[in-house]
Amino acid sequence: MKVELLNIFGNDEMVATAARVSFQKEAANYHESQNEKLINFLARESHWSPFSHPQLQFRIEMPIYVERQVIKTQTGVTYNSISGRYVDFSDSYTLIPEGEWRLQSKDSKQGSSGLANPSAQIICSSIQGFVNRECKKAYQDLMNLGISKEQARTILPLNLNTTQIWTGSLLAFIRLYNQRIKPDAQKETRDVVIEMMKQLKETGKFKYSLEAYKV
Repeated sequence: MKVELLNIFGNDEMVATAARVSFQKEAANYHESQNEKLINFLARESHWSPFSHPQLQFRIEMPIYVERQVIKTQTGVTYNSISGRYVDFSDSYTLIPEGEWRLQSKDSKQGSSGLANPSAQIICSSIQGFVNRECKKAYQDLMNLGISKEQARTILPLNLNTTQIWTGSLLAFIRLYNQRIKPDAQKETRDVVIEMMKQLKETGKFKYSLEAYKV
């Protein structure tokens, strides 16, 4: 899986300016510590609209089964993705490494709990490799027969990688992170949002906003 922060529009000052416009003021006329205090107040009191003004854009490559989980939390986000109707992208898969196959949770219908034993790990990796090889071959066979991409793709497995561009507000991505970082969220979805937030933090543009939301 790959995550790339493409563009940022705005920063902490934009958040503070959006809030201060109520009094016809601008963040640039206040000391940084005053804007930090305001941002903390806004987050604490759930004044969410100022955090919706800054915009972020990410390019994400992830398997379809992870995309289906992440996409559920999309309020405030617009996305476009690679289309199997137009291009052949049957050669890129995310494989679960041997040693990382997890057991079905006994407490949750949808979650996992602990690792499978070494013998099962070998069997699972063997099955995964076989399925990927055979599905890819079947896809190519259908293509060679002149079958349309939009139908041929139906036999590809869920670990096929897809690429998307996500654009949305700072607040939307904070919500996405908070939803998918929870302990009961699928591990792979946690990996995606952790990397998104890591790259955003490294820019330093939203230091106070992210701290205010405790992310």
